[in-house]
Amino acid sequence: SDTEFWDKMQAEWEEMARRNWISENQEAPGQVTISTIEKGYYFHTENPFKDWPGAFEEGLKKMKEGDLPVTILYLEAAILQEPNDAEAWQFLGIAQAENENEQAAIVALQR
Repeated sequence: SDTEFWDKMQAEWEEMARRNWISENQEAPGQVTISTIEKGYYFHTENPFKDWPGAFEEGLKKMKEGDLPVTILYLEAAILQEPNDAEAWQFLGIAQAENENEQAAIVALQR
């Protein structure tokens, strides 16, 4: 039934999200933190935009286009380049919320 399908999809989504979140004392393969201040937010290590000049601006452009996964990668790259960029953290939180990743959104917006 439709309900079973969506319940299964929700459970799979939550499991995928859970795998991106670990306790402060553990390390996850494929994820990296940039400092102890950002504990709780784990960045994609396979980010093709991590050294991209103008990553923040590209992220905003992709956000306007509605491409949330690429937006998140660009904004993460911008933060890796400038960890104290409050505006980049804010937009990353918004993008994560729109992408229905509430835990990542909360951590980014708290930052």
